[in-house]
Amino acid sequence: MAYFTIEVVKPANKKNKVRYSVTVREKTCGRVSFSKRKTFDYKAAATKWAKELIHSLENGEKPTDRELQVLTVSELILKYIDKCNRSTKPLGRSAQSSLKQTGRYNIGKVKLVDLRSQHIIDFALERLESERKPKPQTVAGDISFLRSVLIHAKSLFGLEITDQAIVESYPTLRRLRLIAKSDKRHRRLVGKEYEYILEALEEYQSRDKTELPYADLFEMSVLTCLRVSELCRLEWKNLMEEKSLIRVTDRKHPTHKQGNDMLLPLLGKGRALELILKQPRTSKFIFPYNSKTVGTGFRRVIRSLGIVDFQYRDLRREGCSLLIEKGFSLPQVAAVSGHKDLKILHDIYVTVFPETLIHLEMTKTNT
Repeated sequence: MAYFTIEVVKPANKKNKVRYSVTVREKTCGRVSFSKRKTFDYKAAATKWAKELIHSLENGEKPTDRELQVLTVSELILKYIDKCNRSTKPLGRSAQSSLKQTGRYNIGKVKLVDLRSQHIIDFALERLESERKPKPQTVAGDISFLRSVLIHAKSLFGLEITDQAIVESYPTLRRLRLIAKSDKRHRRLVGKEYEYILEALEEYQSRDKTELPYADLFEMSVLTCLRVSELCRLEWKNLMEEKSLIRVTDRKHPTHKQGNDMLLPLLGKGRALELILKQPRTSKFIFPYNSKTVGTGFRRVIRSLGIVDFQYRDLRREGCSLLIEKGFSLPQVAAVSGHKDLKILHDIYVTVFPETLIHLEMTKTNT
């Protein structure tokens, strides 16, 4: 037997109006076999929803079936983002941005019950033809994020839906090259590029009278192998000056988004520590700047120098490769870069110039 109860939800703030929380339950053999609650602004709306749900239950229709009939991909995405962000493991910025963007395309209007592989392919085509002209690698990431939503929809919301539509679309997506694996970057600074960039950054910050120490951030990115977002989160309280160490909190990790802390040695024969100590203590952060602003200024300088195919994130590879060229082992480099998987460090983040090996051999022979 199904029934419902309505409770008045009094607002915490007197300015807000009263709301109504309705609970629908069904009992089988004296035990509650179904329970669902929803809150409404009006009592009439709460009563209507409860009666419709009870009618569905008494006619043997699953409530989730009704929800699938009306819920769109975009609405599911928003429910998923909200649910994840209320957990102890909120979604990352990239995942949220990608999912919200996906919901604004035509696929967002598709009802879950109608979702097919052709919708996934149409979405990929629409993305590639959009104004931003993303690469197939980017589209592959968008589809992967959407697949996660579908995979977790059942456990999060009780919706009888799977990722089958996306699984079935993969062969065609690959055949038409609508998606692709990410390219492995190997770009490093060559010749006098390091000196040119450093000098240009110093001139840029001086000319524009900006408070951002672009040159210091550039050097620190190479010396510490930190991402610019991690660099801008370094705190004074975590600096151990006498040991030339600093604690880096919440380093990027494929599964642990929070709590992945590590002690970072400040290398460069004291240069990294020197750069930190020269910063003004105007905030709890050593570099209290927006990482996006840092990246924008860097790109502007790179373009002015005519240097091609070099991105701020390549400084992390530059730092790792320089450590290898100085004779550090992969595990020792990982203690700086934060890599848990040495294979990833070796395959993606280390690019060694052959001529440096000759110099390294000569140095070791002389010692």
